[in-house]
Amino acid sequence: MVQTLFPVFPEEIKMINHQIGIKPVGDKIFYFNGGGVIYEHEKDDYASFRYISSQMIILGSVRQTDVIKFFKVSKSSVIRWQRIYKQKGAKGFFGTKNVKKGGNVLTPEVLLQVQSNLNLGKAVKEIGVLFGIKPDTIIKAIQSGRLTKPSVEPVSLIEAKTQSQRSQLDIKAPMGVACINEEGRLNAVKKK
Repeated sequence: MVQTLFPVFPEEIKMINHQIGIKPVGDKIFYFNGGGVIYEHEKDDYASFRYISSQMIILGSVRQTDVIKFFKVSKSSVIRWQRIYKQKGAKGFFGTKNVKKGGNVLTPEVLLQVQSNLNLGKAVKEIGVLFGIKPDTIIKAIQSGRLTKPSVEPVSLIEAKTQSQRSQLDIKAPMGVACINEEGRLNAVKKK
């Protein structure tokens, strides 16, 4: 004949409901059903907590309201954890997240234009406003080596008097100074 054993819970256990209790021991949290440990996790391991909570609810060991009241978490969180558990299982809590980054602001074309403006000695903030890019993005591109900031302040187009100075400016500009020197082109047209 089968003998029924009454559950014997350890001392200082906090009961979630009449079946399940928890007891913190050191840096771990132990979950008990009757007298035996059924789960354990580190105190700061929130992924395990969410997984265990949703599993207990789905298996019928506890109700949503038990988890919400005992752990003082929101109903929407508990519902979300259950949905993740049903759709993905443990991978939903412990797998790597597929985070999609936003579009690349510094496309090769934009990099070329930003670099030409840097070569002309324009300030990073000014270039950012010109292209609608955050200055931090440009600074990070300089730090990563995708852009280079000229070490020597270039001579402005107006100050470049000698052919040597004009040639140096022309070399630094990716498409040549003539493409970006609007003032010089206007002056050339006016002189005719």
